[in-house]
Amino acid sequence: MKKLALFLLVITIALCGFALYLRLGAQLYVSGASVVWQNASEDQGKWSKLYMELMDNTFQGKKLSSAELSNSADFEFRTYSVTLRNLGLLKAEWISMSVRPEASDIIEYGESRGFTLNAYSRGTIPGTVLARAGSPVERVVTIRYYVYGHLFEIETLVK
Repeated sequence: MKKLALFLLVITIALCGFALYLRLGAQLYVSGASVVWQNASEDQGKWSKLYMELMDNTFQGKKLSSAELSNSADFEFRTYSVTLRNLGLLKAEWISMSVRPEASDIIEYGESRGFTLNAYSRGTIPGTVLARAGSPVERVVTIRYYVYGHLFEIETLVK
């Protein structure tokens, strides 16, 4: 009987250790972050498409300000990219990124939600903001993701 109890104790400790390993391995790590910006007047196609979507009420994104978009030279497209590493055994799902808005930010849009990062892999998630030209570029981004239905969140500074 003592041998069975000892065996069950060892199995229980091993399973608890494995569960702890899975939980600690559920963290994603930021391995790089960057921002690329371009004056909106340099990409008239992108500017015109965005302007038309706003006029037609077909825009798919977040309006952060009600500023009038009259002159493209007054605004910049800023694409914030964060590279993530998944060092765990479980995949991270529904990864989304949002940029913490500043007073100069007008619109947030782009492909920044719904990504999946498999175990032991790396991936980059982008997010684009339309901001007033000449305003500070540095922003805090929040990354949210799920591992087996549990929500995790990371904040990082992008310069």
